[in-house]
Amino acid sequence: MPRSTPDIESSDVPQAPNLARIRCVVTAVADGASTIEQIAEETDISSRHVGYAIRAAQTLGLLDKSRAPTPLGRKLLDTDQESEEERQAFCTSIEESAIMKAIAPALLSSRAPTKKTLGARIEKLSGLSKATAEHRASDLLAWREQLLEHRLDLPLGPPQPSEPSEQSAPSEQSESKTDGE
Repeated sequence: MPRSTPDIESSDVPQAPNLARIRCVVTAVADGASTIEQIAEETDISSRHVGYAIRAAQTLGLLDKSRAPTPLGRKLLDTDQESEEERQAFCTSIEESAIMKAIAPALLSSRAPTKKTLGARIEKLSGLSKATAEHRASDLLAWREQLLEHRLDLPLGPPQPSEPSEQSAPSEQSESKTDGE
């Protein structure tokens, strides 16, 4: 049976770069906060950013459409903050999310997707503008960094060429030396 891509609205593409904030919002909801204002007051996060974190938590399957914690959300809350178990819970939520599978299937792979490649995929699937799609791609790459920063066996940044291109212009080579030093 052919695999279909879910319909992706622009609001389905996460715009919350900080996983700790997403966890705070899920915690506040689990503790009884039900409105954006209550969650904002409980978490000391602006209402606008609470909205972004709620949508991200829903995309990740941590909160359902009615903003109640899902079993995956409760599993996340059963972990200690900044623990390997918390990182694994977030990784599982990313890997199991139909939306994340569609927009960022290689987010947690051994080779990081580039911002440009990820942005183009988001733009194509969601209809977001190129600039907005690349901004959202940066947010997702921030998740990758937060989740994999402790893994010394995986590169965090964009893929690096195995050897410098002989056809690179001298000005490009000197710019990269300046940026890297």
